[in-house]
Amino acid sequence: MRIISLLLALMVIAGCSGTGSNESAEPPEASVSSEAAQSTAPQASPADATADFTGEVPEISPEISDKYSGFLHMDAVQLNGQIYEVYYWNKGEFTYTQFAIVKDGKIVFDSKQAGIKIEGGNIWSEEDDLWAEALVQNNHATFLFSLMDNRPESSYIVVEEIDGVMQVTVNDNVSVNYEDTDQDGDEDLLASSFSGQSPLGPALVGVYELQGTQYVPDKTLTKQYAEDQLRLSEQEYKNNPTDLTLDSLLGAYLILEQRNFALTRFEEFYEWAGQRAGDGGFVDEYYGRLKKNETPEYFSGWMDKLEPLRIER
Repeated sequence: MRIISLLLALMVIAGCSGTGSNESAEPPEASVSSEAAQSTAPQASPADATADFTGEVPEISPEISDKYSGFLHMDAVQLNGQIYEVYYWNKGEFTYTQFAIVKDGKIVFDSKQAGIKIEGGNIWSEEDDLWAEALVQNNHATFLFSLMDNRPESSYIVVEEIDGVMQVTVNDNVSVNYEDTDQDGDEDLLASSFSGQSPLGPALVGVYELQGTQYVPDKTLTKQYAEDQLRLSEQEYKNNPTDLTLDSLLGAYLILEQRNFALTRFEEFYEWAGQRAGDGGFVDEYYGRLKKNETPEYFSGWMDKLEPLRIER
């Protein structure tokens, strides 16, 4: 996928910066220049490799200019041969509090009309000047919006074009990304409700599949993903034995509820790090932590506790 991002310079009338508000309100009045600058397009992913933006830079949608004024930014992307524009407004303390998706010059999704209240949105890629991630997933256009709403943890909105209609499929306090976990050529949605913390506090990442317009957990893929991460973590620790790589490896064992088996592996863990039991090195420290502390309750049977992702907060 080649992506063209357009940053439209905003000349804001003095005094139009809003107060912090959770309400997705009418955007402030402002004048916008018509000049746009192209940014370097990121490397195409296998799922979107056929997409190629070869047309002219799209003009501002008349529907947007008639309905709303003073937008801060526009992303222009091509997905499955169609050009989409995403417009953003702000009435708050963060980057944006409202967005709209336009296709063929028509608004196909309006966060305000959908009743979505955003405390504040994050910029997905400052390097590429893209405020949302856009990709082809399940063979349809998909947009991911990262929010400030669940600080310090993550909050995401996912909007997808299903059966020709833009629909919210995720509006939850989770971290979201797409990855081909089973190597079948299709991206899978991964979500975690909290970030990993050291020591021995890994994020519990679940793999989800879309059923209708909602994501539900796929326990088989989740288990396979966790096992794959265990193998990768072990190889990483073996190649680069540090306290961080050992923490990741032991965290993978905890996720799979294999704490006792992990304790039997420490002879190898010492050897790979060039350390010995009782020498006070980081392997000693982690051995003591793992041996002393029982697996936290939230690890126990967590894959069976996974629930569908919410479509509204």
